[in-house]
Amino acid sequence: MRSRAAPRRFLAVMTLLCAAALAGAQSNSRSMELSAFLESMTVDYYKPSMTAALGSFTYADTQLPTPFSRWLEDELRQALSKTAKIKLFDKQVAAAMDPSIREKYKDFFGAETVDSLIYGKYKSDGGSVFVTISITDLSTGQLIAERPVVFAPTQLPQGMRVAPTMQTIQAASSLASLAGGAASSDASFTLSMATDRGIGATYRDGENLSLLITCSKDAYLKIYHVDVNGVAQLIWPNRFGGSGRIAKGEAMRFPAESDRFTYKLGAPYGTEYIKAIASLAPFQTMEPDFSDLEGPPVLAITRGLSVESTNAAQHAEAMAVYEILP
Repeated sequence: MRSRAAPRRFLAVMTLLCAAALAGAQSNSRSMELSAFLESMTVDYYKPSMTAALGSFTYADTQLPTPFSRWLEDELRQALSKTAKIKLFDKQVAAAMDPSIREKYKDFFGAETVDSLIYGKYKSDGGSVFVTISITDLSTGQLIAERPVVFAPTQLPQGMRVAPTMQTIQAASSLASLAGGAASSDASFTLSMATDRGIGATYRDGENLSLLITCSKDAYLKIYHVDVNGVAQLIWPNRFGGSGRIAKGEAMRFPAESDRFTYKLGAPYGTEYIKAIASLAPFQTMEPDFSDLEGPPVLAITRGLSVESTNAAQHAEAMAVYEILP
């Protein structure tokens, strides 16, 4: 006897196939439109073509990433592969976002010259997402073009989070400045840090993160990690290496090429933070590495900032925020 369920299953499969085909056609159409949009932004560029690095896209003025960030970057990457005038430099270039880091990490670009950086901001309103895409000339620092583009709710994956959570905003704000009154009064004492994907980066499960760090003076350095659950750990210096010092002008990477470990990201998914603190005087204590520190992250980290000499109790700080996605 023929099962009556078979035709129903067949119809269900056909429906899914049709839906997938429609989604693919819509994606291709969106990619072509975005490609043309990007091409139009280069009309006044003085060179016949450009090699562009893809920077970060963060929410409004928060410099915070969300799942939309990575979706948009993937869409732009696909669109850039279809442009005639823009060649995508196939590396995430954090150095391009921070001149002090860019100068020290020229080798990150390799032999290929990167002309420009594509980056931007976005915000949500009524279900639509309004994105401002900017292209900057890296040799001069001048803005080549800046234009808005809107993504309707129907163009976005269902259930995608566009805005950062209130918890993320509050955590980033509380971690922004920890040294307080001990902060350096010397404007020339600065610390710069970025992930290899730039400000407000997004990573997928299994991808590796690395940090690019420079300091304007010889200093002692601690690097802390705050996970999705708000637990802080000291991650540098650690048992695998690290002197706890950073030299003036040093182009420091973490993990270093000589380190016997990688910084692989995975579940639980969400927003995490890296906080770096530089001090002109030695730190009084050194917490156990890769061990959960007691209490809220702000208090846990602040406890480790005491230095041996109060006469040189000056600190410089830097923070990187990134999102881990499935």
